[in-house]
Parts: sequence; C-alpha cells; structure tokens
Amino acid sequence: MGSTPIETLMEAVNKAVQRLKTFPSGKATLVHHNDADGIASGAILKRAFERAGFQAENLPIERVHPLILPRIHTSDRKLIVYADLGGQAAGIIGRHLRQGTLTLILDHHPLFEASPANLLHINPEPFGIDGDVSSSAATLTFLFARTMSPENDDLAHLAMIGSLGDGQTVNGRVVGLNGMAETIAVSRGSVGVTGEESDDPYRFSLFGGETGLQSSRVISELAVNGYYRGGADLAIRVCLEGPTPESLQFGLEMRRVQEELFVKEKESLRINGISREGEIQWVDVEDRFYPLGLKAIGIFCSEISKMEWVDRDKYIVGFQDVPKDHPYLGRFEWEETKASMRVPPELRRAIEKDLKPSLSEIVPTGAERAGGFPDACHRYSAACTIGKNGKSALIRSLENVLRDRGIER
Repeated sequence: MGSTPIETLMEAVNKAVQRLKTFPSGKATLVHHNDADGIASGAILKRAFERAGFQAENLPIERVHPLILPRIHTSDRKLIVYADLGGQAAGIIGRHLRQGTLTLILDHHPLFEASPANLLHINPEPFGIDGDVSSSAATLTFLFARTMSPENDDLAHLAMIGSLGDGQTVNGRVVGLNGMAETIAVSRGSVGVTGEESDDPYRFSLFGGETGLQSSRVISELAVNGYYRGGADLAIRVCLEGPTPESLQFGLEMRRVQEELFVKEKESLRINGISREGEIQWVDVEDRFYPLGLKAIGIFCSEISKMEWVDRDKYIVGFQDVPKDHPYLGRFEWEETKASMRVPPELRRAIEKDLKPSLSEIVPTGAERAGGFPDACHRYSAACTIGKNGKSALIRSLENVLRDRGIER
C-alpha cells in the first residue's frame, strides 16, 4: 500500500529536521507573519529552537517584499526559518541566500511555482492537504517542532490558536492536521472541549479558560492592531506565558482604536459610496488606519463585505498605505500600498461552485502584470503590495484577468 498524504508530508518534515540537526549555527532567525497564525508559529519555533540550544530571534513581519529581503538575509544570519509566509515568494527569497547558510520555509498557502533547490520548503498543499482548511501554518510548525523533540508536544494549543485565528474550522471544529494538534492539546489538558454543537467549543487553560476565538483575537489585537507599537513581541510572550493585565489592557486600547477608525471609514463609504469598475469594487484608506498594522485593511474588507451598500457579487479590494518606518528592519524610502482582497458571501458561493475564479487564481497574475508583488493568497482572501501610483493599474489588471477567464462585465 502507498503512503498517505500525511505520512508523505511527515517524511518531508523529518528530512528537514535531520538537515537542521546537521547545521552548526547557534542562532536561529525566525521570520513569521504577524497575525494570530503567524504569531503562534513564531512562538512555537522560539520555544522549540531554544530547547534545542539555539539563540532564537523573532522577526514578525507583515509581508514578504523584495526590498526587505536584503535586511533579513545579512551576513550574520546563518539559519533563517520563514513561517506562515514565504512559500509564494520562494523564488525571490532563493536569490538572496548566502553561501553556507540554511533557509527553511514552513508555509500553508497555495503554491504558484516550484521552490528553488537551495531552499528547504515544507508545505501541505503539494501533498494533497488543503492549507485553507486542514493545516494552518502553526499546525505545520508544531508538527515540525514535535519532530525536533517530543518535549514540544506541550505547544499543541498554540497550533490551535493559529488554526482558529485563520478561521480553519468546519462547524466550529478543527479538522485534518489541525485535528491532530487538537487531540494532543486536549490529552495534555491545555485545551478543553465544551460541546460538539458549539460554534466555539474550545477553552484554553493558558488563557484563563477563554475560548479559542477569544484567545486568537487577543493575539490579533496585540500583533496586528498594535504592530507599530511593539504589540507583536508582546503577543509572542502572551502565547508562551499567558496574558497579563498589562497585555490585556493594551489589546483593549488597540481594539478601541480599530473600532473608531473602522466606524469612521464605514460611515464615509455609506454616504459617498464604494468605488466600482466592472467586477471589482474597492476602497482606499490611504494612511487613515495608522497606527494599525496592514492586516487591518483585510479585516475591514471582510467586515464591509456584508454591508448593504456593497455589491454582493463583486470582488472587494482595499488599499492601505505601507508606513516607511518598519519596527524591526528600519526605515524604507518606499511609496508602497498594500492591496487586500476579499469576497462577499454571494460571490464566495459562486466560487465554491466553480462559477467564478477564486482570488488565488486571479490575484498573483493580476498583481504581477501591474508591477505588484503577491504573497499569501488564499481562495477567498489574498493580498499584494504595489506602488501607490499603481492602484488603478492593479484594478485594470484584475479586470483583464477576469475577462481572460471569461468573466464579462
């Protein structure tokens, strides 16, 4: 009998761990996304690498971008691990690798092309495992960590934080590889399950009995809303040590900032209307969401997708300007904007029935044609970065891709 997809994936994970064990560096740089899934991944890696005798450096980032890679792949960084990002940028990452270094990517986003040979890249998608539903990045990272040492089984609850934060549930429960992490977390008593019919059945002991969605929300409020105020570092500590009154207060403050900015922007859109062109509708908040992190525009697009003044069958694009000062990598003299894409419920149902193309089918091509840089594209959510003067070009490019696929205005 042939190996199952999970068995084949775990063979690849084991090979990567064995390669890691031959590497002499005593320092590991952990580059990961700053949402709940990415922060949980970074926390898992930090604890696992420290237990293995490494000095662990966390670099939570919002996006992979060609201009930031030279500041990550410096001469003093010999071992670099990407988590919850990097898979769709493997080609350009590979061009920045230095002789005598080791770079590993642990990602779950759908892949557009094969990774270069000088990269170790583990992803459930090529093994037939759905990275949108069955495996968060945190779950993949947890499986990598427990292969490093069974001692890391106590990090299973963080895999679930990542899965729930990414919305990877079926009727409220995690499934697939995520379900494997659930089994371990429940057996260790770090997570309890309160009811089969609940939409939010998990209780996390580290978070004082909070539900899984509440716990992942705390991480997001710190690391996404508070990214430009040091919130990502605080979120990693919360993952590993639990929340403190100070961290909870900071999260509440950043939630209030988000709510106030979102309310103001929604009211403006309600009065003035959302911009439209063909199959695309969009909003440009420019720098009005600062100091919120860049994922705020994706959260905002998800919220407005259900508003009565949004077309239910059109793709949504939101633009948010990228600050020049990066909290971990210094100042960049760029003029960039993040474009985040979402789909309203009616359009999502059409995509599920293969009546309309998914975002992972149209955004990579559309962004590249417009001079943008796509990364972290899912079926129903996607993003890219593009120059501030390229916003109109991106809208036109996405329209052209849809027209090429037979979607008429």
